Amino acid sequence: MTDKPYRPQQDIVTLMQLFNQQVKESPELPDPETRLLRARLVFEEAIEFVKGCGCTVTLAGSDGEEQAAGLDKIGVVPDPEREPDFVEYVDGCIDQLVVTYGALNAAGVKAEPAWDEVQRSNMSKAWPHCSVCDAVLERGTGLELVHPEDANAHHGNWSPSLKIHKRPDGKVIKSPTYSPADLRRVIDEQI
Repeated sequence: MTDKPYRPQQDIVTLMQLFNQQVKESPELPDPETRLLRARLVFEEAIEFVKGCGCTVTLAGSDGEEQAAGLDKIGVVPDPEREPDFVEYVDGCIDQLVVTYGALNAAGVKAEPAWDEVQRSNMSKAWPHCSVCDAVLERGTGLELVHPEDANAHHGNWSPSLKIHKRPDGKVIKSPTYSPADLRRVIDEQI
């Protein structure tokens, strides 16, 4: 192991500068050519990860004609012809980070504040329950959580307990107290 600090976004700035790729200093949408390059790189690395998982990509309703497909037409399924490859799995994950940090650098966006806001939003998908009776808590007038029965439920001797609710297919159902990520605010603060 090395004592080198983990600074992936700055490492990719160094790489991009070596490759004569533009790194913006503040948030701004890149030019069309750069956006297309970044979209292709992210897509290519995502496909490599899918292969490393032993899966393949399908396109529903494809009749052989070249067409733009909506995400609802794209699927990922196990590939009986392909064995999962752990090294390719990890390589696909890291390469996705590389191209994603590159896309953020090309747009002049600092990842850490955006990450923190998305993480906050993702955590708000968990359902707050009462630690005593398991009732689903509600959002008060501010950010506080309140018991649905009354403010003094269980003589105030309860605390929030986070639980995940899922659909039968495993997708997480957002809680009533969910709040979406405010990336517009994060971007505006970086300008």
